[in-house]
Amino acid sequence: MEKLNIFDEKKVKNNLKNFLNNNLELKIYSSLDSTNNKAKEYIEKIQNNKINSKKITVFAADIQEAGRGRRGHSWSSDDPASVSVSFLFKAECELDQIPQITAATALAIKETLKKFQMQGQLKWPNDILINNKKICGILSELVFDKELGAFVVIGCGINLNNYVFNSEIEKLATSYYLEKGKKIDKNLFLAELIPKMVYYIKGYLNDRRKNIINKWKDQLNLIGKKVDLNYKGKDYTVIIKDILDSGELLANFNNGAEKKLQSLNTSLDYQSLCRYNDID
Repeated sequence: MEKLNIFDEKKVKNNLKNFLNNNLELKIYSSLDSTNNKAKEYIEKIQNNKINSKKITVFAADIQEAGRGRRGHSWSSDDPASVSVSFLFKAECELDQIPQITAATALAIKETLKKFQMQGQLKWPNDILINNKKICGILSELVFDKELGAFVVIGCGINLNNYVFNSEIEKLATSYYLEKGKKIDKNLFLAELIPKMVYYIKGYLNDRRKNIINKWKDQLNLIGKKVDLNYKGKDYTVIIKDILDSGELLANFNNGAEKKLQSLNTSLDYQSLCRYNDID
């Protein structure tokens, strides 16, 4: 396998320079069932070994054999050309605010892609697109420990040097390589992503949640737009009136009804968004 596609812990740490400290830990594996699962298992060690529960722990794997996406969908990452990484930290905010931490994650990943000359588009609720194809998926999970309280695990799957996808997703997915025609060192990408994730996570948990949510809403570029969507198994064309702080969409339907739409039962057609609204 190409060195560009294999994590080298020393190389990542060298590029992080002095960023690693007592409040950040990096764990890299060649293969896992799921980086999110590994993060959840680690919570038991925090309790048993009295490890600092205040730190952010990063779990990355070259190959993820059982990754998951939204609604229980699988995230194919058995190709080391992609980045599979999860971030574990204590939930130090109101629990009803946790689901929207994916907004902070999306901004961090988008800015990392931009650092490597890739302009991504945020897709509601938690994906990143390039030319209307998916390059990144995000999954956040809330985990409770009876002794230590609540933790958050954020998993990210990012397609970097992938040049082929299975038939189920080949028309929907893309990668850095397919878009730019060149490959990227995943160690450098991870070393760039980690500080941005820490910046946005800490900001979200502390005093910048509102600013982050507003920035995410602005970059979604949905308010006032016409779009086709599937809601509870049926197709509709709606106007997005607003994006609520909860992450729900407030939409006007053709019959005059106004409804709050949750990501659990709603899927947007982003190609229609471009078609109706002349968006590049």
